[in-house]
Amino acid sequence: MKYKLIKNDFIEVSNTKLYRIKALKDFGIVKKGDLGGYIQSEENLSHDGDAWVSENARVYGDTRVYGDTYVSGNACVSGNARVSGNARVSGDARVYGDTYVSGNACVYENARVSGDAHVSGNAWVSGNAHVFGDACVYENARVYENARVYGNAHVYGNAHVSGDARVSGNAHIKYGVFTIPIVTFREKEYIASSLNIYPNKNKYLLYKKVNKVDGKHFSTFDSAFKYSKKGITEIKNFDTNILTSCSSGLHFSTPAYWKEGNCLIACEIDVKDIITCQEGKIRASKCKFVEEIYCE
Repeated sequence: MKYKLIKNDFIEVSNTKLYRIKALKDFGIVKKGDLGGYIQSEENLSHDGDAWVSENARVYGDTRVYGDTYVSGNACVSGNARVSGNARVSGDARVYGDTYVSGNACVYENARVSGDAHVSGNAWVSGNAHVFGDACVYENARVYENARVYGNAHVYGNAHVSGDARVSGNAHIKYGVFTIPIVTFREKEYIASSLNIYPNKNKYLLYKKVNKVDGKHFSTFDSAFKYSKKGITEIKNFDTNILTSCSSGLHFSTPAYWKEGNCLIACEIDVKDIITCQEGKIRASKCKFVEEIYCE
C-alpha cells in the first residue's frame, strides 16, 4: 500500500464522494505523509509504480491511473479513462469517456480528451484543444490552441495542429503545421500535411505498387485493370464522394505506404483529377505513367 484515503476529507462531484489521498511511503517524487488529490476509490489509482494524483486533481468513475503517471493541478479524469506509462494530465485538463492517455503523452492547460480517443507516445494536447471520437494523436504530434481532432483522424509524426484547425473523418496529418479547418480533402495545405508533398505546375508525382506480369502493370486490387505506359490511365466509374477513402478510384501515396505488389511505379496526377486525400493516400480519377522505379 502506498497511500490511503482520508475518509473525513472529501468533496462531492456529480453526487459522488471523492476522498483526498495521503502517501504512506516514499515513491517517485512523493514523500511519506504528502497529501494528494481526490479519488473515488482505490480502484482509481494503482498501488504499484509511481502513479500519483496531486493538488486538486480528481479521478473517479471506472478510471484507472497506473504506471508512473501524474495527474495534477485541477485536472479531472473520469468515465472509463486509462492513464498509464509516464503520461501527465495537468492544469485544468479533462480526460473522460473511454479514452487512453499513455506513453510520455501530456494533456494540460484547458485541453479535453474524450470519447474513444487515444493520446500516446510523446504527443501533447494543450491550450483549448479537444481530441475526441475515435481520434488518435501519437508519436511527437502536438495539438493545441483551439484545434479539434475527431472522427477517425490520426495526427502523428512531427505534425502540429493548431489555431482553429479541424481534423476529422479519416484524415491523417503527419507533417508540418496544420492550421485551417478542412473544407475539402483536396486542399494543397491538407495534402502537404498528410503526405509532405506539394504540386509542381498543378501536378503531383506519387507512387503505387502494382503487379508486373509479362511486362505489363496490373492493379493489385483488380487483376484485370492495367496501367498504361503510354498516355493517360483513367477510371470511368469512380466514387465522387470526398468523404470516402477506400473506394473506387486510383490510389497513390509515398513509396513506403504500399505493401502488396511486386513493382513500384511513379505516376503524375493533375490537381483537378484528385478526388480526395485520406488515410495517407490520394484517390484520383486519372494518372499519367512516368516510370518504373523498381521490381522485386
